[in-house]
Amino acid sequence: MRAALLASLLILAAPPARAEEMIRVAVRTGVARTMLAGEGLRVAPAVVGSEGQTEAQPEGRPVGRGKVEVRAGDGAGELIVDGRRWTGGAAAFTSERNIRSDGRELSRWVEVRRMRSGLAVVEVLPMEDYVAGVVSGETPLTFPPEARRAQAVAARTFALVRKLEAVSAGRGWDLGATVVSQVFVGAGAADAGARDAAAATAGQVLVLDQEPVETYFHSSCGGRTEDGLAALGRGYEYLSGVECGHCDGAPGSLWRQLIPADELGRAAGLGRAATSVEVVERTATGRAARVELAAGKRRVTLTGTDLRQRLGWSRLRSLAFEVESVKEGFAFAGKGSGHGAGLCQWGAAGFAREGKGYREILAHYYPGTEIVVMY
Repeated sequence: MRAALLASLLILAAPPARAEEMIRVAVRTGVARTMLAGEGLRVAPAVVGSEGQTEAQPEGRPVGRGKVEVRAGDGAGELIVDGRRWTGGAAAFTSERNIRSDGRELSRWVEVRRMRSGLAVVEVLPMEDYVAGVVSGETPLTFPPEARRAQAVAARTFALVRKLEAVSAGRGWDLGATVVSQVFVGAGAADAGARDAAAATAGQVLVLDQEPVETYFHSSCGGRTEDGLAALGRGYEYLSGVECGHCDGAPGSLWRQLIPADELGRAAGLGRAATSVEVVERTATGRAARVELAAGKRRVTLTGTDLRQRLGWSRLRSLAFEVESVKEGFAFAGKGSGHGAGLCQWGAAGFAREGKGYREILAHYYPGTEIVVMY
């Protein structure tokens, strides 16, 4: 069923001269209003079919004079477009040149969708432009080309899987633009090397048994990647932990973070400053699986992932840490950055510098998978 649905999604929108795989990226959500600016702005109903397909870029009618305000209306599914009521829940805006939304340059096709919490601003663009924007956002310019190509295939595969999920969920976009999905800087901001990586791997997707896999990735693993079940609750064979040993040069590969006792107590829901913190269970790779925190006689046990989320992903860079009580609070000393499952980005760069190609790199971090050209 899933494979059949995927086949139906491979051409989401097709201009007459050349078929292109398209992707919908929510660049902003939950906002009360947005300003759109573009040359020759036009508006049309934004319609997504039952299988996630739309027609080619909508023609629409002229709206505004190069600039238009869109805000949430009072009724369910209602927008106010250029001062006029717009029903149906979504409007598609097109322009002769790229559209700017609240200072951010997007593609020539932008949809504004009404949500319960406000508006979602959704950029619609060709998949390869999107992939270039992700490669630019997720990897430094200094990465070897083969490492960036590995990232391009992982990013494209991740996007296609999310696209399948969006159809099942009836969502008006495929994925977001932040670290929760993939960091997307925008197609217009992609560097030349990122565009080359997308073009060199165009249409290539990682699969297992002919279905796209969940290509999670992270910055650096600290020596060995984590099992997908332990890191993300995803017990897939291709997310089994593997030896890396090539990410030692990653920024902050060894880190130390001081967290005040009162902050830890609040994060754990103890009501006051924590008096002790102890890792009571570790995964097979040595990462914190469960952490016990106490404030006097009151104790609580959190999963490592829950604690990291409560404190902030950037505050606790990974779960490969030791913790000790110090005068100022608690000192966490760790290695690596990110959840640790799947592709280690800095490890990929290390393998590439040794002459490994992107296919070898991906096969190492996602064992059992293969690359196929899907469109």
